[in-house]
Amino acid sequence: MVKGVSKTVIVVNNTGSKLFEKIVFYVTPEYGTISAKQLKKAASSFSFNYDDSLKRNNLRAAIKRKKRIRLIAVSFAFVVAAAVTLAIIL
Repeated sequence: MVKGVSKTVIVVNNTGSKLFEKIVFYVTPEYGTISAKQLKKAASSFSFNYDDSLKRNNLRAAIKRKKRIRLIAVSFAFVVAAAVTLAIIL
């Protein structure tokens, strides 16, 4: 069933993202009178930065993982060194 509803819609075909081929924005009715230029700017601020934010989050996770691995390796080396020292002393 189709209802007679009028909405302001922005369709972004060139998202600049590898993940999304098209993004559809439904504008809130009270902001439907804003200029097309302002709406386009607002829509692009959401759509064109998504892949970059994923890359930053993945980079942060990789750095945390490396720090954790380094901490485990240093801890293991310390335990081995302490065990060797105790073996030599006793």
